[in-house]
Amino acid sequence: TVLKTLDLNRNHIGNVGVVALADNLKVNTSLTELSVIDDEFDSVGAIALADALKSNATLTDVCLNFNDIGTVGAAALADALTVCTALTNLSLADTKIGTAGTMALADALKVNTTLTVLGFQFNNIGAAG
Repeated sequence: TVLKTLDLNRNHIGNVGVVALADNLKVNTSLTELSVIDDEFDSVGAIALADALKSNATLTDVCLNFNDIGTVGAAALADALTVCTALTNLSLADTKIGTAGTMALADALKVNTTLTVLGFQFNNIGAAG
């Protein structure tokens, strides 16, 4: 058997842990679901995960809720979405992506054809987002 789901929620792995995880995701060929809710990482971790998503062909469901991804992290994830062909569900609730991050993600959706669910509740996106 192979690992399909990895749930690291609330383990306080921070940027160091997420960067190490992202390095492994670049070569992983079995994991389909990843959840790193409230793991105390910021845009550094989000950028590493976004880079991994560009080459990972198996992850379909990624949950990054309650981390301080911010606008920079959202922009990196948006860039990944323009080339990522496996991801169908991305959850970014309360990740402080703001209006600019939301707009970057919206632009990515113009070319992404696989994402079917994008959650970004509690991000204070305002009317412009």
